[in-house]
Amino acid sequence: MRIKFRSVWLATFLIVASGCHNESPAPSVELSDTKRFDVGQAMKLVYGNYDVKAQTSVASLPKEKSCFPGAGEEQMKIRMLFNTLQGDAGTQRFLLVTYAVPASGQSFDCHACAPTIGMATFVQNGQKWAIDSSSRAITSAGEWGRPPTDIQLVQIGPNHQALQIIDVGEQNGETTRLLQLLIAWNGTVNLGLERIIADGDLGSCDTKTGFLCYANYRTLTYIRSDSADYYNLELRLSGTDLPISDEARPMRARKVRGKEIFRFDNGKYVRIFRQGDVTAVEVLDEKQKDHS
Repeated sequence: MRIKFRSVWLATFLIVASGCHNESPAPSVELSDTKRFDVGQAMKLVYGNYDVKAQTSVASLPKEKSCFPGAGEEQMKIRMLFNTLQGDAGTQRFLLVTYAVPASGQSFDCHACAPTIGMATFVQNGQKWAIDSSSRAITSAGEWGRPPTDIQLVQIGPNHQALQIIDVGEQNGETTRLLQLLIAWNGTVNLGLERIIADGDLGSCDTKTGFLCYANYRTLTYIRSDSADYYNLELRLSGTDLPISDEARPMRARKVRGKEIFRFDNGKYVRIFRQGDVTAVEVLDEKQKDHS
């Protein structure tokens, strides 16, 4: 029973986290010498409006179940989640990451209610700023209507960066961590990689009652190379896991080890090498993809 209950929750977590919508870039804006490019200007360029007092934009976007067949868009309220300004005066770059929730008064505080994540990059040419890449709805991440907090820029090449999100899903003592890489590419922003990097139930397991204790992790390494435009990415699996099958007897945790290498190809990371074990949550993920 425990494994089946866990599978339902993980299936929801995996489906909610899938990306599914892109948007076209907006026009550029020219600022005076006395005005700086800021979050408000960036939000207005991407979403067409910005309420300075509320610090929000409103636009029609998909919400967390938008990848389900037949799901459409609805009015969403968008807020800034992360931003950074880089470069020298006159040739700076600005990065904006946003999260969106339904604009209506309806409740959006369930465990599976994950905000819609968007991202845009902007380039400066003198006093003129323009969108370089933009996607207003790349993926969904977070829970209880709140966005994830583990967000950072990572170097994926000598001259390239990506936004790394670690989306944490928790329920009944079980924790799953999902790696998402958002990568600007050819005027849009891709979900360049999505991979479960941790899964375990150490907050609730009890071997005396038959609830197996397990915890597995994937260590992430960017394989640096000055001769390559984009670095390779390595994931090493270690720890313990549930049996692959519910019918396995005796029911005991098994040790898992493995290694994967991904290479950047046409805007996304593609696996080029795999060795070792497969985890139970990976099997569930593949089953969900087969039925989607």
